[in-house]
Amino acid sequence: MAVSAVMGALSAGTTALASGTFIGGFLLGAGALGTAMTHFLVTTAMGAALNALTPKPSLGGSRGYSLTGESGSALDHQIIYGMARVGGVRIYDASTGGNNDFLHRIIAFAGHRIEAYEEIYLNDEVVTLDGSGNVTSPARYNGYVRIKTYRGLTNQTADTDLIDETLSLPEDEGRWTSAHKLTNIAYLYVRFKYNQDAFPNGIPVVSATIKGKRIYNPDTAVTEWTDNPALCLRDYLVSPYGLAQPSTRIDEASVIAAAAVCDELVGSDKRYTCNGSFVTASTPSQVISDILTSMGGLFWYSQGKWRMKAAKYTTPTVTLDENDLRSGLSLSTRHSRRNNFNKVKGTFRGPESDWQPADYPTVTDSAFLVADNNVENVVDVALPFTSDSVTAQRLANIFLRRNREQLTFSASFGLRAFQVQVGDFVYINNTRFGWSNKAFEVTNWTFGLVDGLDLQVQMTLREISEAVFTLQDAAVFESNNTNLPSAFYTEPVGLDVTGEVRVINESLTDVIVATVTATQVTNVERVEVQFKKTAATKWTVIGVGDLGDYETVAVDPNTTYDVRARSYSFLGVKSEWTYRNAFQPVGSASPPANVTNFRANLNGGVINLEWNAVPDLDLSYYLIRNALEETGATFANSTTSIEKVSRPATSVSIPTKPGTYAIRAYDKLGNPSVSSTSVVVPVAALEAFTNNPTDVESPTFPGTKNRCSVVGSELRITDTSEAPSTAIYTFTGNIDTGAVRRVRARIDVNVNRYDSGSGLFDGLSGLFDSFPGLFDDFTGGTQFADTDVISFISVTEDDPAGTPTWSAYQRFKAGDFYGRAFRFRVVLASETVGVSPSISGLTALVQYN
Repeated sequence: MAVSAVMGALSAGTTALASGTFIGGFLLGAGALGTAMTHFLVTTAMGAALNALTPKPSLGGSRGYSLTGESGSALDHQIIYGMARVGGVRIYDASTGGNNDFLHRIIAFAGHRIEAYEEIYLNDEVVTLDGSGNVTSPARYNGYVRIKTYRGLTNQTADTDLIDETLSLPEDEGRWTSAHKLTNIAYLYVRFKYNQDAFPNGIPVVSATIKGKRIYNPDTAVTEWTDNPALCLRDYLVSPYGLAQPSTRIDEASVIAAAAVCDELVGSDKRYTCNGSFVTASTPSQVISDILTSMGGLFWYSQGKWRMKAAKYTTPTVTLDENDLRSGLSLSTRHSRRNNFNKVKGTFRGPESDWQPADYPTVTDSAFLVADNNVENVVDVALPFTSDSVTAQRLANIFLRRNREQLTFSASFGLRAFQVQVGDFVYINNTRFGWSNKAFEVTNWTFGLVDGLDLQVQMTLREISEAVFTLQDAAVFESNNTNLPSAFYTEPVGLDVTGEVRVINESLTDVIVATVTATQVTNVERVEVQFKKTAATKWTVIGVGDLGDYETVAVDPNTTYDVRARSYSFLGVKSEWTYRNAFQPVGSASPPANVTNFRANLNGGVINLEWNAVPDLDLSYYLIRNALEETGATFANSTTSIEKVSRPATSVSIPTKPGTYAIRAYDKLGNPSVSSTSVVVPVAALEAFTNNPTDVESPTFPGTKNRCSVVGSELRITDTSEAPSTAIYTFTGNIDTGAVRRVRARIDVNVNRYDSGSGLFDGLSGLFDSFPGLFDDFTGGTQFADTDVISFISVTEDDPAGTPTWSAYQRFKAGDFYGRAFRFRVVLASETVGVSPSISGLTALVQYN
C-alpha cells in the first residue's frame, strides 16, 4: 500500500521582464530610456557594492535548496551554476512490499541538464555506489539503499526499475509509468529498504555536490560546463527563467572580455569563479546582483545591449582635459560617514565550509580606520556564488578599496567623450584640481542636445586606481568547526632561497636572499632565519622579524650553504625548522649572457659594429674576432679584431675587412659568454678598386720563418711546449704599385686552432667540467680564443728595386696607407700549451684606383 505519492513537474518559475529595462537591480519603466536620438541614460551595478555603497543588513542573496525536505507538485526550479552542494525537492514518494519494506523516493535537484554528480551524501556522509547504484559505503547502508542518477537529458527515459517495482500500486496511488520521463529534470531515484539498524534516526537526508548547467560560450561557440561568472550571467540573461533576452541584445564582446578576465590565473587558481544555486522564484535583480558579486562586476544597459565587466584594472586609452569640458565640475570629495565603511565582512559557501554559509576573513586596513578617527564602520557583503575563502577575501578587498576611492565629479564634455561608455577607465587632466593623468571610472553617461544646439556628453566619474585590484594573496581561511589547530602547534613556514649579484661599494658581491612565507599569517608573531656553510656545524642568525626577505651578503659563490627558518606564535611556540640545503649562489661565477643583435654597417673603409648591451652587472668587456670565411667560421678559427671593448660601449668602428665577425662578452672574472654571436660582411659588399695586386704566400710559405714551420701545407708555431708561445713569418717580397699613392691594404688569413693533444682523451689539459660546448666539441674547437694571427705592414715611398728606406713594421688590421711599395709580416700567437694557430691561407692585398 502506498504511504504517499507526490508527482509533478517543477514549475516554470519567474518570467522575463517585458515592459521595463533591468539596470543594476532596479526596474525602470519603458519610457525611462527616452528616445534614441535625444537621450541615452546608462547606470551601473557593481555586484555586492550595491549593498556596500549603501550599507544595510544583508538578506543573504538568492539561494537554492540547501536541504532535501520540501515536497510538492508546483515547486520552483533550482538552477545550478558552476559546482555546489545542494539539496532537492521530493516530487515522488511511494512504498512497496508486503510490509511496506521499500520506500521509493524521487528527488529533483535542477530544472536543467547537469554535467555530473560529483558526490552524493546520505546525511553528511559521502556514499559510494556499485554499477547498479547500490550503496557500498558506508557499510551499514549496504543492501538497504540504492541510488540511480539522472542528469536531466532531453532524451531521458523513465526508470525501468521504478516502473517494475510500482506495478502493484493502483494507478491513482503512485504507480510509476514510462510516461514519467522527467525530461530536463536532473534527479535521483533513491530506494530505501527498511532496517532499524541502518536507519536508527529515520530516513537520511539526501544531498549532492553537482557540477551544474552546461553554458554557451560566444567566444568558442561551444556549450559546455563552466564556472565562469561572465558566461553564467550571460546564460541568465538569455534563459527563459531569467530575462529571456535575445542574444542580439547582448554585447558579446564585453561578455568575452569579462570571461577572459575571470579565467586569468591568480597563483594557480582562476581569478573569479561562479559556484552556487538559486530557485526560479528569486527576483532577477537579486540573481544578477549575486552573480556579479563573484566577479566584483559591473553590469549595465547601453545603446540597446546588455554589457558587463569583471573587476580588473585596465590602463585608460582615452585622456580628457579642460579643452573637453563644456561645463564646470560638480565635485564630491568624500562619502557620508554612513557610506564610508572601513571594514568588510560576509559569508561564502564552498568545500572549506562543507558548503554551509561561513564567514570569510574580515577585511580591513588600519590606515582607513585612522582616517575615520578610529570609528569602525562595518559593511556586510554576502558572496553566495563564491566558493573559497581566498577569492572571497580578494573580492572583499576590492569592494573595500573601491569604496575608499571617494572622489566623484560630474561634468559635461564635448564629443571626444562619446568614445567612452559606462565601466571604462579614463585619464583626467585638470590643472586647477592638480590632476595629471588621474584615472577615473565612468559610472554614469548621458548624451543629448543642450539648448537644442550643442551635442554634449554628461558624465559622472569616480576615481579609481590600479591599487584597488592589485592585492596581496589573502590568508588561508580557517573554517569555524571542530578541526581547530592546537594552540601548542605552530605551522612550519615556507622558505624560498635565491642568489643575487649586486654592486656594493663598486665591487661585485654575491647575496643569498631567503624569503619566508606562511599560510597561517595571523598566527605568526615573528620568524627566525639562520644559515651556515654546508660543511660547517654552527648556524649563524641572519635575522629575526616579520615574514618577508632576509639577506646575507659577501658569500662565496663557490661554496654551498644551508638555510633554515622557523616561526614563533604569539604564545611563543616555535614551529619546526624549514630547510633549504646545499644552495650555491652561482651569481658572480656564472658567465655573462650571450651578445644579441650583433650587426655591421659599412662606411667606406670603416665597418661600424653595433650590438645590444649585455645586462650582467659584472660585465667587463667584449672581444671581437674575424675569420675570412663567410660560412662555417668559428670563434676559435678566427683572428682578433678588437681585444677589448669596455662596458658600457655597444659599438666600435674598425677598418674594413671581409668575412665573419664574432663577439663574446667577458665578466670581471674573465668568464666569457657561453657562445659567440656572429655577423657576416661579404667581400662583395666592400668597395671595388681598379687595381688589386696580391702577394699569396700559401700553401708553400716561402718567406722567412722564425720559430714557425710548414706542416703539410699549413704554417704553425714549431714549439708549443711552453705557453705563451709566438712565431714570426715575413712575406717573401713586397707589392710595388709603381708610384707613390694612397692604397687600402689588408692581410687575408685562413686559420684553424690546432691542438696537438685533441685526439687523445688523456692528453686534455685542465678539468673536464671546464670545457665548453657540446661533448663532441668539449675541447673548445669552436669557442676558445687562445690563438691569434697578428698582421704587420711596412711602407716605403722609394723604388723597392733600389735602396729603399722602409718604415718599421707596424701592427694593423686593415686600412689606408700612403707609399709606393708595401711589405708584410704576421705573428702567430698561442696562450695554451700544445696549441697553435694553423694557417692554411695567407694573402696580402693592396687596392687602389
